[in-house]
Amino acid sequence: MMKRSIKPSISIRQSGFSLLEMIAALTILAIGSGVLFSWLGQTTGQLTRFQLQEKASLARLQAIDFLSAQNPAVAPEGKQSFDGFSMEWKSEPVTEVRESISPSGGLGLYQVSLYQVQVRAFDRSGQAWFQFPIKLVGYKQVRQPSAATPF
Repeated sequence: MMKRSIKPSISIRQSGFSLLEMIAALTILAIGSGVLFSWLGQTTGQLTRFQLQEKASLARLQAIDFLSAQNPAVAPEGKQSFDGFSMEWKSEPVTEVRESISPSGGLGLYQVSLYQVQVRAFDRSGQAWFQFPIKLVGYKQVRQPSAATPF
């Protein structure tokens, strides 16, 4: 019989990471972090721009709501302050003055015209913020109602 020589198997178990594995892991982590921080920066910038646009839109709506109750024929220009901003407006007629018609077909009590109103808004510090045009109807009462007609 042949004798087999039994060699003790020496297995060296490695514990921990090698330097190459550590460098690869750190490289992957750095690339992932760079992409993540870039995405977060863009998202934060977009959120800030969106909030500024929303604030300006709400201010425009507030200005339009205020101006819809104004009569540009009586107050062709003016200023108004709100919570977060102030505005000023100037208006000019864009159509000729016309007589209104009463329900019975005769001349009405008013003269009407269409006005182009230019609105400028300012932030709290007085810096120009935005501007926009709007068209409004202006009217002036030029006749008194007669006692005989209800209109």
